[in-house]
Amino acid sequence: MDFETNHTDITFIGSGISSSFTILHFLDQLKTNPIDKRISLTIIDKYPEFYTGIPYGIRSGFSVLLITSLKNFLPEPERTKFIAWLNTNKEWLLEEFRLDGGALSAEWLSTHEERLKNNQWEDLFIPRRFFGSYIDQKIKSNIKEAQENNSISVDYINSEVIDLDKNGDEYTITLQDNKEIVSEKVILSVGSLPTLQLWKNEDLITDDNLIFINNPYKPCLKDVLNKLDAFLEKRETEKINALIVGANASGLEMLYKLNDLENLKSRINKFTLLSTQGLSPDSVVDEEGKKRYSPKNLLSLANQQDLSAKEIAEATYKDLDVADEIHLGAASTVDVISSAFGSLLQKLSTEELKKFACLYGNDIGRRQRCAGYHYSKTIDTLKRENRFEHIAGRFININKADNNQYSLEYLDTKSKTNKIDSDPVHIVFNCIGGTNLTASDIPTLLSKVIANKLCVPNESKIGFDVNDALEASDNLHIVGPLLAGNIFDGKAVWHVEHCGRIIWLSNLLAGKLYNYFNQNVVSS
Repeated sequence: MDFETNHTDITFIGSGISSSFTILHFLDQLKTNPIDKRISLTIIDKYPEFYTGIPYGIRSGFSVLLITSLKNFLPEPERTKFIAWLNTNKEWLLEEFRLDGGALSAEWLSTHEERLKNNQWEDLFIPRRFFGSYIDQKIKSNIKEAQENNSISVDYINSEVIDLDKNGDEYTITLQDNKEIVSEKVILSVGSLPTLQLWKNEDLITDDNLIFINNPYKPCLKDVLNKLDAFLEKRETEKINALIVGANASGLEMLYKLNDLENLKSRINKFTLLSTQGLSPDSVVDEEGKKRYSPKNLLSLANQQDLSAKEIAEATYKDLDVADEIHLGAASTVDVISSAFGSLLQKLSTEELKKFACLYGNDIGRRQRCAGYHYSKTIDTLKRENRFEHIAGRFININKADNNQYSLEYLDTKSKTNKIDSDPVHIVFNCIGGTNLTASDIPTLLSKVIANKLCVPNESKIGFDVNDALEASDNLHIVGPLLAGNIFDGKAVWHVEHCGRIIWLSNLLAGKLYNYFNQNVVSS
């Protein structure tokens, strides 16, 4: 087999937000303190769109909103820079948003008309694509400047990496299209683990009475919704029921978009969410309830010196149970509970802190989910119309009956028994979340680096162990969600989905990259 081989200094495998911020920070350091060497970068992505990843690019569309307000989404000083950019670009951004969206998008524009006019962005749950457009413009501009200054050269490759192996001091990267790249450093930044496919091993399955969507973003959300529209066109006389498996951010997005677009909403009779807790993310703060609430179990550990991760987690679960009993939602308790267990984490040994990062952080997070009012309002509206149900359970199967209708089979969370939902289901969106590194169907590249012992999964099963330089192996760095289950600067990291955390960790990595090449140039 003939291979074309290129040599490069740094190769980024994956070009989402984590790669983008790493490159931006790295270019900042080269600009401030130039080194006497042109650094060659190779950026590989299996999708043709670079720099934004799924959440902030075309695959999610232009009318999906942030799950948090802008001030909680983006830390300073980046937020001020972004707002300045928004002020300059808002006319075309808002027009794209209006064209891509429907009734709920029009309502968002109307509700916030005065704030938008006065550039009051911080409290808004803005369209995610706005941030993606900002990053895209910013990194392209910075790369162009660095290229003109001869600080870097950049090659872009639109292909999938299928293997990675270490040969001496360098890595050989094998692409799908019989091309090899030899790189001194490799940055593995492939984003979140792929969605666990719930039913059959296909991204989208259609039958006469069912459309089952395992991946709403492949090839992109707009195409998937167009296929759903075509499915519904043939069934105008039927009562159509939609099921969304998972009440996370992706699940809420799907519910929102199905109700944003009139051609979809008007044809769907009932919307059902299926999730383990049976609870939708909370959005409204109960100010009085918040004042009365105290995380007593966590506070009782304040004077205890020898603590374990398990003790902190169990106290947190008890305080969350108390909140549930008095019907106080996550929006009212998340700050006080997070602050209480956060202060206790400082008492843990490194080993126990690692355990918390791997075993408990995300589990607690699943019970502390908050979302924007636009999402909870959609659910409230459907409830008033008797068109919404939230089932507490785990997906088992979609069964086909003799009449060719399909039904949901699930494990009831409370009774621990299998049940069949009485209503037929015609539309299913799989928003269950990612698989884990022990699964047999993880991407080929990840299975190869595990088999080659270049990367070792930690106890979280969703992240790789790394050192202080974010290396899984010498000169093989990890950035993004696969850093889950690690400790950096004494802080436990159980997920890397939050933009502030992405910026912080990518800055750490950029510093390591700069120091490595700067020292090598100086010593040579």
